[in-house]
Amino acid sequence: MRIVCISQVYWPDTTTMAQHLTDLCEVLVERGNQVSVYTSQHNYEHPDVTYRKYEEHKGVRIFRLANTGFGKKTKLGRLMDVLSFNGLSVLELICFRRNKYDLVIGMSTPPLLAYFGLHITRLKKIPFLFWAMDLQPELSIVAGYIQKDSTLARSMQKKGDYIFRYSDKIIVLDNYMEQHIYTRLGMRRENVDIIPVWPVVENLYEGFRLDNPYRIKNGFGDRIVIMYSGNHAVIHPLATLLQAAVKLKNDSRFVFVHIGGGVRLKEVLEYKEKYELDNVLTLPYEPRENIHLSLGSADLQVVVLGNGCVGYTHPNKIYGAMFISKPILYIGPERSHITDILDNCPGNIRVAHGDSGLLVRKLLDFADMREEERIAIGQRNRAYATKYLHPNVLLESMARSIENTSRKITMQPQSL
Repeated sequence: MRIVCISQVYWPDTTTMAQHLTDLCEVLVERGNQVSVYTSQHNYEHPDVTYRKYEEHKGVRIFRLANTGFGKKTKLGRLMDVLSFNGLSVLELICFRRNKYDLVIGMSTPPLLAYFGLHITRLKKIPFLFWAMDLQPELSIVAGYIQKDSTLARSMQKKGDYIFRYSDKIIVLDNYMEQHIYTRLGMRRENVDIIPVWPVVENLYEGFRLDNPYRIKNGFGDRIVIMYSGNHAVIHPLATLLQAAVKLKNDSRFVFVHIGGGVRLKEVLEYKEKYELDNVLTLPYEPRENIHLSLGSADLQVVVLGNGCVGYTHPNKIYGAMFISKPILYIGPERSHITDILDNCPGNIRVAHGDSGLLVRKLLDFADMREEERIAIGQRNRAYATKYLHPNVLLESMARSIENTSRKITMQPQSL
């Protein structure tokens, strides 16, 4: 098969979407497919860093488009980056010959690119697969970027519905997303596959807790490390976690570690300065080859899902944390894909947004546990992740879904 993917992020970017798409493309190549990726020339987190316009990496052909690189410092700059990437991607799609590719894979980021891509591929009679990692405009409305029932929201809703109606295959990450699509369309679609994303941890740290190199380098000592690692996104509020840090500022047993970037990192720094929180540390992203050490240095891995976001987005850091045997601290709605998992893994911490008092009590209980009890929680998480969320299992499911899409369309072509 000749497959092309269009995404603003790809290797060597370290965003979650970039890592998952990279894994998928490389597996598709290993299975004998020809894979091309059209992506941005700019690093997503550091747009002043640029990559070569063309290169091959592990058999994947990478074409990088020269969109603007203002970055995420301002909404206008971020919008310009998205619009310019969308425009250049559309031009590339228009130039595709009908027999050049057997399948086009579109992503949910940046918004609206999949809509234009689907229009063009339908005209060219090229099958289109939509990999929905989040839903728009619902997520933008919850984040406050778009006003509900506005002209822009209605326009984006119409375009989103078009994607869900006419894509040849849709892959969503959980059953809440699937149900929302059915509710939105008022109909069921038979071509929707539910496949979670996989842990991107390549190695495991299995040494003694206090011997972890990352723990030693950053001076965590024997403190209980409560870690939020990844994008500090606007849709995942951190106030409850930060309020707990304030209440525990004089308890030397705890340290709250924030790794990565994102718009809410500013909130973390403001709390740290305002309340003089020596128990809060902020650290940069680690390269993927070292992430097992950074994640492995934690005693609790934090997973946050904003209220009103269930079915619209899918925090996946829980998979990596469970896969490396870490207990989970979940802050979010009572029912979600995360709680569905934690229902099967007792001992993890769950609290609602705003209940920092309960969180503090649960953290104190966690600190009072014997080391063997904390290890047992992590081992149960690891057993569940190994059985249901192993990268090999989920990547195999993704690859089969993609390859079966093309075969089905080839055998039973759809008229426009």
